[in-house]
Amino acid sequence: MKIIYWSDFNCPYSYMGYVQLKKAIRELKLDIELEMKAFEIEPNLDDEITPMINYYAGKYGIPESEAKSRLEEIDDIAKEEGLNIEYSNAKVTSSKDAHRLVKLAMSRNIPSLADSIIEKTYNAFLCENKPLAEKEVLIEIGTSQGLGKDEITEMLDSNRYEVEVQLDEEDAILNGVEAVPCYFIKNGSETLVIPGALSKEGFKNSLKDLKSGDIESKTFL
Repeated sequence: MKIIYWSDFNCPYSYMGYVQLKKAIRELKLDIELEMKAFEIEPNLDDEITPMINYYAGKYGIPESEAKSRLEEIDDIAKEEGLNIEYSNAKVTSSKDAHRLVKLAMSRNIPSLADSIIEKTYNAFLCENKPLAEKEVLIEIGTSQGLGKDEITEMLDSNRYEVEVQLDEEDAILNGVEAVPCYFIKNGSETLVIPGALSKEGFKNSLKDLKSGDIESKTFL
């Protein structure tokens, strides 16, 4: 069984879904290959650092007080699932370089390395409120998991893996993915599509149904 999923580090629901999916897989003791594909929910952002409350208010044309309230509601949802995120205090920037760092990790063909980089990147942005467009932040994430500082710096100073990120996003369009997270669970010739983050139990039920063949109520491509 393989799961291909589109997500973005700027999306708190992508992190929630990632954590709950991993819990479901562990509890079911399934051998599943995971592949993350890049999807920038804010592709026009650059390296300029903007407080999330200001950015959210401007994006949706609402007062900052209302933006703060909405963002704190997301924080509360995450905390109910055991994630101590502070999305309301995040510093939003482009996520492209973070996706490129994941591609660098994936090039090693060590699934645990890519997974640890993904986890660390989500945590850096959503829990520690570090701006993901800052080179030093990405170097810290990568080196903490065993990647070399020189190879990370060289990648960030070039356009390496930009094409791969773009291809992921074009692939999303071809597969009808318009928002993240979105999961494509492949089991043999069948593909179960789950748009949006589920609870741990929701993922467990979907995985069990797909494995057992009891999938009449599910969505397939």
